[in-house]
Parts: sequence; structure tokens; C-alpha cells
Amino acid sequence: MINKIKLGFYFFSLVLLTYGCGQNGKDEKRPEPIEITEEMPSIKIIRFENELATKDQSIDTAKIRELRGKYGDFFELWCVQLASIIPPSKRKPLDVEIANNLNQYLKDQYIHEIFMDCQKEFGDLVWLEKELTLAFERYKIAFPGKKIPTIMTYISPFSSNIMTMDSMLGLGLHFYLGQDYKYYPSLQLPMYMMKKLEPEYIVNDMMKGWLDSEFLDDSTQNNCLAQMLFQGKILYAMDVLSPETHDTIKLGYSPAQLKWANEHEEQIWSFFIEQDLLYNINPKVYLKYIHDGNSTNGFPKESPSRLGAFVGWHIIRSYMQEHPNTNLLQLFMEKDAQSILSKSAYKPKKNTLS
Repeated sequence: MINKIKLGFYFFSLVLLTYGCGQNGKDEKRPEPIEITEEMPSIKIIRFENELATKDQSIDTAKIRELRGKYGDFFELWCVQLASIIPPSKRKPLDVEIANNLNQYLKDQYIHEIFMDCQKEFGDLVWLEKELTLAFERYKIAFPGKKIPTIMTYISPFSSNIMTMDSMLGLGLHFYLGQDYKYYPSLQLPMYMMKKLEPEYIVNDMMKGWLDSEFLDDSTQNNCLAQMLFQGKILYAMDVLSPETHDTIKLGYSPAQLKWANEHEEQIWSFFIEQDLLYNINPKVYLKYIHDGNSTNGFPKESPSRLGAFVGWHIIRSYMQEHPNTNLLQLFMEKDAQSILSKSAYKPKKNTLS
């Protein structure tokens, strides 16, 4: 039984790799890196797409039975929701149905070419195994008792870049072939997303996707402040789990946009207060300050998007500084947004341009 399935786009990064590490600068509210005292076994990535990357050999019913036995619910999910080779139905598809449809799918020239391009770009994922191992070592310390997911890669042009189900975290390699990849323009994605289709953004997107799947509770995200603080928790968790990742990548900002946000933190916070946004319960009003985009409505064109998340992040940093004995798990279990704000003693930095 599949308890939870989440498919999504987690493109919250914008800058080139040269901005990726070691340039966050000193911040008195930035959490100290977690000291890893006990190494866990290295994460090994399961390469599901390698089972299918063939054009000349047909997949028979025996192979389908093998795949169903080996990959269980994930294989069914891939067939129905990710690759869409089987239409949704209450009836479990027969092995012969899947085999016939899968063979047609894999022999399509467009599909085969993308498979081969992913094989060429991501033939060796040792680097990713190392980075994920380090991040999940910190995760294990930061969230005592929480499970470490099985990591699996897949290709399904072009449905989702990240998926989670139960104890599995999946990565769609087809969304990380570089922003200039020849087939991306046909997706008609906005420019702020196109610029993020790069391999160096994978770890951030995967960790963000897993945190969302573990902690997102729609029943508590009932106003703007709650949304801001949940996004702030995710960003703060990324501070702790991946301190090597630059703030621009975590936020999806260019260096100039991050500079603008930092210089106008007081002005941004004042905007939310003056516009009575904090306790607004209309998603159509407040989600434009939470979601990704080219800029934020109501601010100059040079402003970045997600300014609600940006402020939420700084509130959470203040809250954790005020409560040094609170661990990450306790932070995520605290659902009272008003209590967090009150106890954070948040005071935005003065506008450095004034």
C-alpha cells in the first residue's frame, strides 16, 4: 500500500556553480554546521532507468514480472503517473499490457534520445552519492528517529523532477541536462525555471522535496504567516543539512537579487505588516509572495520572488537563536505560527541604503 506519493517541481535555485559553495558570508544568525560524530553507510543510488535504456531489445512479460517484483509500487507509479504508458484504472494492468506499451514507448526516437543523453550526462553518480550521504548524515542527527529514504533515479520526459513515496526519494534525471538542452524549449517553461535545469541544483531540490514530504501539513498552512514560516523552516533546515550550499541556490535568487533582499529586509517586513498580509487566509492573495517567479508583486522589478519565504527564513533563524536548545525536529513539530513569531524576537536589519 502506498501511503504517500508526491510529485513536484523543486526548482529553487538560479545561479551558476561558481556561486555554489563557500560564499555565504558571515551571518550572526546562521546556524553552526552539525558535527558528524558517526558516519553512516554510504548512500547507493538505485538506477531504475538503466533497466530500460534499450532500443534494440524488446522487453517481454518475464522482464515485466521481474521489474514488478524488484521495484514494487514504484514501477506501477512510473508506468501510470510518470511515464504515462498505462492509463489510470482501478484494474491492475496485465504484464502483457505493460510490455507492449513499454516497448512502444522505448522505441520512440524522442524518448530513446533523451534516455541516451541522460546516460551520457549521468553515467557516473558517485559525486551525488557522496553529497547525499553527507546531507543525510546531518539529517539523521538533526531529526532523531527519522528514516533515511532509498534513493532512486528515473527518466520520464518530462513529468516531474522529484518524487517521494513512503521511504523512497526519486530523482528525474531528464530535468537536469542543462538549461540549453535542445528539448527544453518545447516545455515552454518560464525563464526563472529554465535557468535551474542544471546538475548542480540536484541535491538542494532532493533535500527540499524530502523535507516537504515529511513535514508539510496542509491543515496548518491556513494563512500567510504559517506559509512563510513553513518555508522558513525548510530554508533553515537546508542551512543545517547543506551548509555548503549558497543562499542563492536555496532561495532561487541571483547574487544581485540576494543582495537586494538583504539590503531591504526591513522594507520587506514593513510591507507585509502595512498590507495586513500576515493573517490573510486567501491563497490567491498571499501565495504570490511565497511561490517562485521572476519578481514579487508590489516591489521593484529588481526584487526577487519568494520574499515571504525570505522573511520567514529570517524569522526562523531568529527563533532558533533565541531557543538554542530547540532541535530541528522540535522546530518542525511546533505548528503555532503566531507563537513562533512572538518568541522569535525578530527584528529585521535596517535598510543599508537609507
